Amino acid sequence: MRKVSSIAAAVTLTVGCTGVAVTSVATPASASCSHAHSNIDTAGGRLFNGSNINIRTGPHTSCPSLGYGQSTHEVDFWCYAGGDRVTANGYTTYSWTYLKDLTTGVSGWVADALLKNLGSNIAC
Repeated sequence: MRKVSSIAAAVTLTVGCTGVAVTSVATPASASCSHAHSNIDTAGGRLFNGSNINIRTGPHTSCPSLGYGQSTHEVDFWCYAGGDRVTANGYTTYSWTYLKDLTTGVSGWVADALLKNLGSNIAC
């Protein structure tokens, strides 16, 4: 199962009022912001697990942001791929979901730790 193998067992404890900690590991200079994707997942709904979540051009924290997802936005999941490590909402993931934010029309990659149900379950 993809979720078990891509989610680290470590849980990030947050001190303070935010309740969310986002960390990442530096991306190698060779990381590409171009990655294949297909619209093969049927999941959709209000699936951002927070506010002002970066929708990026690739599955890496160094890839440019195209816009921001909000918990009130409707999204359409397409598929997932491996990428940078991201810790948020008590999860550490190395997988990213390609999605379309139906509220804004922006399409791109979001770290699965920032999505409800930890993102898409269908590989790109």
